[in-house]
Amino acid sequence: MDAGLLHRVDEFLRTRSDRALRALLLTQDAREIADVIDALEYGKRKVFALLPPETQADIVMLLSEGSRESVITRLPDDIIARLLYFLDEDDATDILQELPPRRHAHVLQGLKEDRRKRIEKLLTFDPETAGGLMDLHFIEVDPRTSVSAVITHVQEYAKRHKQVPVVFARDAQGIKWISARTLVSSRAQVEAGALSKPIPSLASSTDREHVLDTMNRGVSDVACVVDEHQKVLGVIHLNDLLRVAEAEASEDVYRMGAVGLLDSSYLESRFSTIWRKRVGWLLVLFVAELFTFTALARFEASIAAVTVLALFVPLCISAGGNSGSQAATLITRAMALGHVTPRDWWRVLQRELLMGLALGLALGLVGYVRALLTPQNVLGDADRWMLGLVIGQSVAIICLWGTLVGAMLPLAFRKFGVDPGYASSPFVATFVDVTGIVIYFTIANAVILG
Repeated sequence: MDAGLLHRVDEFLRTRSDRALRALLLTQDAREIADVIDALEYGKRKVFALLPPETQADIVMLLSEGSRESVITRLPDDIIARLLYFLDEDDATDILQELPPRRHAHVLQGLKEDRRKRIEKLLTFDPETAGGLMDLHFIEVDPRTSVSAVITHVQEYAKRHKQVPVVFARDAQGIKWISARTLVSSRAQVEAGALSKPIPSLASSTDREHVLDTMNRGVSDVACVVDEHQKVLGVIHLNDLLRVAEAEASEDVYRMGAVGLLDSSYLESRFSTIWRKRVGWLLVLFVAELFTFTALARFEASIAAVTVLALFVPLCISAGGNSGSQAATLITRAMALGHVTPRDWWRVLQRELLMGLALGLALGLVGYVRALLTPQNVLGDADRWMLGLVIGQSVAIICLWGTLVGAMLPLAFRKFGVDPGYASSPFVATFVDVTGIVIYFTIANAVILG
């Protein structure tokens, strides 16, 4: 972003030079204006309101979620209606969903009947589903229709709706897509059905994450949305999924970090909001960590007999937490990319079993050597070689255990319909901490205390 532009906008806001500010903004492109509005600490709505509605339409979807909500919710209904006139119906629906439902009717009254009905139809779908992602610009043609007739139909639609529609053709094999490039490069007398190719068909209630996965695996740029009777309701374009991909990636990162989802950017979110999003998970993890106290209390006699054992507790359990976090991250990402599914659990288990053994051997060797280097005044009556054996074995086994837990938990979560992102690094680390203590002192009791 241009820091000089931001400074000038801030200065015009401070001096209330609205005419000069408007003239300055109209010389900038949409991306620059959106970046400036996002960066402003105050005056976001005023800057946006100074722009003509066609410019507002160009920048509104480029704003961060926090800025967009701050601006849109404070605009009068008639201003929002003029803005929606210049937006695609699916984007207009997204803007309306930023508003309280009680304002929808007042805003829609300012639109033409045909456009209003299309937006009202889109508002009936959950924004987190395929129905909430689709647009309504499509036409269905008979596969036997000639290319020239289809092109004429497309031109008439585009003239009427100011949008070029996606062309579908239905045959015995299902719904197929005819790309615009194929139409304009084919002979006029060719039947449209001969140019069509299969595309994904998605129920309107399909979750947007599944939509993203389906489109990533497909070979077409579009997918059709159908109802329970296989009637086409709308179309989803690949480029419409960019915001979805960003949102899904953010959700995964937040969940893997044990943080609640933020609706706005970090700097635009209130302190109380961020506190609330973080404290819930921290309390859950803190309560879970209290079980380490219970585990340590169970082995109080062992610690009293060989006090040096307590010094190696952080070393041993951190090996399991770190290896488990690694495995959880790898498997969660592999599932997100479609490389691994819960049906692959046996292959994953075999692979991670060998990996856990290899990692455990490497870390266990380091732990063994470190235990042998323990000063005599710290060892007390403990045997140096026995202590090294305990630490080496414990680190190796806990590392193996952490690796298996981290690999299997995301698969188990997905199997039972829970987002694998919840098998986050803190969650895995906490679970392995508690069980690692039990493994460590069980080995110590067997080797040193007999």
